[in-house]
Amino acid sequence: MASSSTQQLTLDGTNQNGFRRFLDSLPEKLETTIRIFDRSDWFTVHGSDAIFVANNIFRSKSVIRYYRNGNEKLEYVVLNNANYEKVLRDLLLVRQYRIELYKNKGTKTNQQWYLAEKATPGNLRCFEEIIFGNNEMSESAPVIAIRLVVENGQRIIGVAYADATLYNLGISQFEDNDLMTNLEALMVQIGPKECILVSGETSVDAVKLRQVINKTGVLVTERKKSDFNDKDIVQDLNRLLRIKSGNAATLAEIDQQVAMSCVTALIKYLELLSNVSNFNQFDLVTFDLSQFMKLDSAAVRALNLFPSPSDAGNKLRCLMGVLNYCKTAPGQRLLAQWLKQPLMDIAKIEERLNLVDVFVDDTELRQSVQEDHLKRFPDLQRLAKKFQRSRANLQDCVRVYQSINRVNCLIKALVGYDSAYKDLIRNMYSNPLSDLTTDFQKYQELIETTVDLDSVANHEFVIKPSIDPDLQEYRNQMDDLIEQISRLLSLAARDLGLEANKSIKLESNSQFGYYFRVTLKEEKALRSNKRFMMIDTNKHGVRFTNNNLESLNKSLQEIKSMYDGKQEDFAVEVINIASGYYEPLQSLSRIIAHLDVIVSFAHASTNAPVPYVRPTILDTSDRIIELTEARHPCLEMQDDVAFIPNDVKFAKDDAEFIIITGPNMGGKSTYIRQIGVIVLMAQIGCFVPCSFARISIIDCILARVGAGDSQLKGVSTFMSEMLETSYILKTATEKSLIIIDELGRGTSTYDGFGLAWAISESIAKDIGAFTLFATHFHELTALANDIKSVKNFHVSAMTTEEALTLLYRVKPGVCDQSFGIHVAELAHFPENVVTHAKERAADLENCQAISYVTESDSDRRRDIMEEGEGLIHDFLQKISQISTTERSPQEVYSEIAMLRNSLSSCSNSYIKDLLIITYICGRFRSMIACKRLM
Repeated sequence: MASSSTQQLTLDGTNQNGFRRFLDSLPEKLETTIRIFDRSDWFTVHGSDAIFVANNIFRSKSVIRYYRNGNEKLEYVVLNNANYEKVLRDLLLVRQYRIELYKNKGTKTNQQWYLAEKATPGNLRCFEEIIFGNNEMSESAPVIAIRLVVENGQRIIGVAYADATLYNLGISQFEDNDLMTNLEALMVQIGPKECILVSGETSVDAVKLRQVINKTGVLVTERKKSDFNDKDIVQDLNRLLRIKSGNAATLAEIDQQVAMSCVTALIKYLELLSNVSNFNQFDLVTFDLSQFMKLDSAAVRALNLFPSPSDAGNKLRCLMGVLNYCKTAPGQRLLAQWLKQPLMDIAKIEERLNLVDVFVDDTELRQSVQEDHLKRFPDLQRLAKKFQRSRANLQDCVRVYQSINRVNCLIKALVGYDSAYKDLIRNMYSNPLSDLTTDFQKYQELIETTVDLDSVANHEFVIKPSIDPDLQEYRNQMDDLIEQISRLLSLAARDLGLEANKSIKLESNSQFGYYFRVTLKEEKALRSNKRFMMIDTNKHGVRFTNNNLESLNKSLQEIKSMYDGKQEDFAVEVINIASGYYEPLQSLSRIIAHLDVIVSFAHASTNAPVPYVRPTILDTSDRIIELTEARHPCLEMQDDVAFIPNDVKFAKDDAEFIIITGPNMGGKSTYIRQIGVIVLMAQIGCFVPCSFARISIIDCILARVGAGDSQLKGVSTFMSEMLETSYILKTATEKSLIIIDELGRGTSTYDGFGLAWAISESIAKDIGAFTLFATHFHELTALANDIKSVKNFHVSAMTTEEALTLLYRVKPGVCDQSFGIHVAELAHFPENVVTHAKERAADLENCQAISYVTESDSDRRRDIMEEGEGLIHDFLQKISQISTTERSPQEVYSEIAMLRNSLSSCSNSYIKDLLIITYICGRFRSMIACKRLM
């Protein structure tokens, strides 16, 4: 950070007080807005913004300084240019904050501050060159607008999104339920950074809409309802879209009025019509939810698709990090998009798998394409945008020229492939790339004719002097002067008695032009020689000149100024012609990005600890998931992890609901998550970490894993569980995959078990979705006795008096005991606490067996238990038949009490056990609550 005294707030007290008054006069802002002040050579942030930047970006309070005025003080942080860029990137791309940049259009003695620029995570237009000037743009920043209307009792949601990087406008309009499950799935698939909503809406549905958006972690911006007025939308789109004449009628016929009003809001918010460079550039697409697998935000977190803040420094903790071997920024952006949009079309999935197969089998081709070609491509998407906006320079033109040359080499490598999928490779890559190189032939000739490519090796990007007589004359004069200047070195060396190019050198820079330099050791040779004038002294030596060198320097600078002006005119003309190639450049970027992701999949598949295999993709009607030796792609990549693979087999009407029991840390959570990750990998077209895989198309992956409090949103752990589970019950179909981990822990044991039972029964009987349910409610395994499609599995472990050994193997059957106290011992609980826990656990086990273990006749004991289980089963059947919609809660509970009293009055000793009776009652109270939840 800048710390020079020249970068302090050095204005006198009056002016500083004036700035403070301006600061105090600014309207109140949101906490997610940071105000930055441009001081010409540096930047400052003040007050609470300064504290936030210091604590969260620099992670040090030492960068905070104070302006004091009497007893008042104002915190501020000074940012040099490098740190200014760092702060912008962190705030806009990572934390998704808003930025306001203020500039002074007055003088230091008469300051006139004004708001110069604004930026949000979805609208980076003002700061694109700063943020991405020295960094490739590894992610896009779409912004979305959403509007909810209710018509005839139906919730109609209109959505529009814009990605200014790709010049895409998308719309979607659909009906949704009270939990807005379709909207959440669409939010995940699009991945917006910012959401535009109508301000001031307070209806119940509007509140729910905001809850869904907050759940996805997207920044919300409110706009007036009038901004959603779409009366001029056809006229506006005709100016923005790349459409042919006569297509205006097609726009008018789009029957998605709510969505089109959202397009209007986006156009106004992004100010697309204020920039003529946007005209005739955008494509309008209709986003179809059904073409991609649905993922809710809970599933994205559960499957660890993208890095979280805690993953800093270890990219392999998320699926994006494991699969991301992309060499280009557009490739990385496309990979992130594919992870959010798994395909539902078998033909498209198989096409991607065939392409991956090519690069898995041909190691030489994969390495050549990745290291020799893709690695050398710049961010063509960003370059195309610079051309389109007329912000390109000669260096950008040369980078495109070099990219086209690399494309020719890439085509040769791809054409050399001759195997099963050679036609696919040619249709997807070779032929389109060849067509594009043909389109760029004139461009190549333009650059070769006008740009001095020999100077590019020295990082100079200039026009060839030979293209214009005046330019050539200037160049000749400059070369002649430089030659004369070079001869002065020998004369100066002779006058000073030094050796040219060793103890005395001729150098140049932009500030002084050409000058002589000697080391500090030789400085004494200058003292008595009046023909030389010293410029300055530093640790590298003494810089000096003489009259002849000054005169030649002056002449050189005059001619160079004329040369640069003339060259600039030609450079502008070249850039203008080159800008006409932005459309084929965008097409080239798309092909390179697609190839980059495919090769990245192949690289990840072959370089895993155990190579991935190609999955067999089946139609949804087959309803099979069969994985042999399945592994978690992220965990197996961690250091010092020897991953234990496991199998799973789902089949229609046979094994649809799998209950998994076992000790903590035994691998239950890893097992159920890896199944979801593998299914998703298969549907994005990647090989999977198994030795064999058959997977039917899944329409959505739904998860209830690891809920926690959200105190700021007023949502408890248990409420979070219930909201996620309610989403599952209302969204899942028989073609879905459901992952549930430890449902019911956020409330009492009885209520939790009752809910777990009722939810499981509803999924298994009514929905029929493939489900993985990890639980510590061992009693839940009894569900397999009632429903054929429910199967019990457990993670195995071995215990001795001294130790618990976790085997991480998933085996059929129920876990025969709980290992909670053993885990407590592993956590080094005090010995007296562990001993007391064992005693209390034994007391409870004995209490449950009091009424029937005293029978000496084992046959008699078994008969009593069977009779008791039959009575409980009858009790369950009667409870399940109680209508909860036609009766009040009091009537329902009254009927339950009558059935409970009838059960407790029987003579069966097994039933009379008070603990069991209480347990059952708690279970059924929760069942009624669950029915109301559904």
